[in-house]
Amino acid sequence: MKSKSLRPARRWIVRQLRNVLWVSAACAFFTGCATVKPASKVNTYVVLLPEESGAPAALIVGEGANALTLDRPFNAASVDSDGKPERKSPTAAETDKIFAAALAAQPPKPISFTLYFETNSTQITPGSRPQLEALMADAARRQAVEVQVTGHTDRVGSDADNDRLSLQRAESVRSMLVQTGIKATFIRAVGRGERESLVPTADEQPEARNRRVEVILR
Repeated sequence: MKSKSLRPARRWIVRQLRNVLWVSAACAFFTGCATVKPASKVNTYVVLLPEESGAPAALIVGEGANALTLDRPFNAASVDSDGKPERKSPTAAETDKIFAAALAAQPPKPISFTLYFETNSTQITPGSRPQLEALMADAARRQAVEVQVTGHTDRVGSDADNDRLSLQRAESVRSMLVQTGIKATFIRAVGRGERESLVPTADEQPEARNRRVEVILR
């Protein structure tokens, strides 16, 4: 009697289990059919920044028919995970905000100084002393620096003498920069003699503006 009374209950439980399994399988099937592909995510963002010299610049983003040409300052494009570019138009302020960390990590911009010298001498003129002090201060502030020092002369004297004097002027400035802590290997000093006059003159004509050393800190 006891086993007979349990049979209907067993059949009911089996039917309920079958229903549960069928519903679970159906949910899994329909859920799989309804799966939507995730939207593509932006993984590249490109902005064309203006050249310091004002010269035109351009770049191409993407390939084939989808390629976009950026040819104006602050033209921009985003590229999604499928490689499809989309044109953007950020303002200068928005660009600064988006790339704030990258822009802050850039090295300081190159800066140039011009020092003038006494006739036939490696002595800097009194008027160039403020420029020399500014040069030394700026060089000392830069953690990593590359320096180009170029000496020049006016057209008084022979080519050979002026080549030698221009290099001596460059080397004198190089020595002062080394004293600020810049490694000598980071400084390139050359002499150009009278070949690159700032002010064109006749031969053997003195010109104070040509007796100079030009320094570029990068």
